[in-house]
Amino acid sequence: MTERARTYAERVPPLVPPEEEDTSHLSDAMADVLYPGSRPRPVRMGVVFRPFEGPNWNRALEIARRSPVYREESEGPLVRHHASFDAGTARNLLELLEIVGQHPGTEVLLDGKRAPYAHELWLPLFWLFIGREE
Repeated sequence: MTERARTYAERVPPLVPPEEEDTSHLSDAMADVLYPGSRPRPVRMGVVFRPFEGPNWNRALEIARRSPVYREESEGPLVRHHASFDAGTARNLLELLEIVGQHPGTEVLLDGKRAPYAHELWLPLFWLFIGREE
């Protein structure tokens, strides 16, 4: 006796080709869409901030540029700096937020996206990694 498929989805032949052997040419976002969970990547907390006047500006920029995914985004005269840090560099994020956190327009992101309760929940959880840097 042959085994019957339990659902309709099990009877339909696969429409998606088998997974590529090497996905290094794909961006993280594209790899997540095409092959969810196939490429492990760290959870990153990030901060987006605008330039400001003051003695700490150069220090903030120096810390932000330590981020493995630092980038500047220009929209006309408006410039925004994006820096994300993984658990191994949580101390850098803390130092950066101590400088830019009080300035208007500063946002905290979770994996590059706005997250509910980013300041109240996600940042305190992320601070648990301080002191465990490699």
